[in-house]
Amino acid sequence: MNTDLRVAVCTNRHPEAVAESLEALRGQVGADALVLVTSGLSPAADAAHRAAFPGTVLTEPRPGLSRARNRALAWAADSGADALAFVDDDAVVDPGWWPALQGRWDEAPAEIACIGGPIRPRYSVPPPPWFSDGIAHALTLLDRGDGVRDLDPDAEAVYGANISFRVSPLREAGGFDPALGHAGKRVFFAEEDEAQRALVRLGYGVRYVPDAGVVHVIPAERLTRRSFIRRRFAFGAALGMRGGRGRGLAARQALASGFGALIASVTGRQALAMERAVRAAENVGVVVTRR
Repeated sequence: MNTDLRVAVCTNRHPEAVAESLEALRGQVGADALVLVTSGLSPAADAAHRAAFPGTVLTEPRPGLSRARNRALAWAADSGADALAFVDDDAVVDPGWWPALQGRWDEAPAEIACIGGPIRPRYSVPPPPWFSDGIAHALTLLDRGDGVRDLDPDAEAVYGANISFRVSPLREAGGFDPALGHAGKRVFFAEEDEAQRALVRLGYGVRYVPDAGVVHVIPAERLTRRSFIRRRFAFGAALGMRGGRGRGLAARQALASGFGALIASVTGRQALAMERAVRAAENVGVVVTRR
């Protein structure tokens, strides 16, 4: 099957911040298949994007990544596309990403409604000494192995920096929930996770493919203790909102991890202290928002 695949980049940042992501895509994706979606920007900022990007620019006046993605989804449906890929505005696709993803969609059975690939880091500055693989997932990094795998998103999901969907099933599932995901200066998560779970509830499948990867550019401000704690708390809050973890279990894990972070810090094991602090922050987020 020759899948009509489109690509959307959603942004609320200035054009210079998105330029590398768009340039990498323009080197692989035809002009008619690539769209830039701005969200929550002033008319002047939106006009700057239109001046900088020669392709299609869609405007979502309300802030929020979910709203921008839903705007892209409507565009894809109106265009008659079969599938729509989302690449974050701070992600750079690998050489060969487009033909690899196109091929994976062409070979996928009809019940596969979501495909995602690896997300590897490119650090703008060297990571601090307390950074470890134990907290790398908080930077939206993903590697689920060298083979194609069908996933249960309640246990393992693919991530929104490099994710694609069949258009009709995603619309059937309701698209992306505006109550979830980043919005303006609000850091939040789970809109693409919940979309995957909604698809599975409808009988569709989620697939990881190893050969359609992107590089996630990690700026210095993401490599601070404050950023890790804040973002993992927000992840836990989203997890609590959807009932993904019980409050009692989260409270116990928060206490244990918090105590473990204190002990590790006192004994000079800074990387272990951060791993446990990040885990504690996630569980505190669950406790304070669990419905």
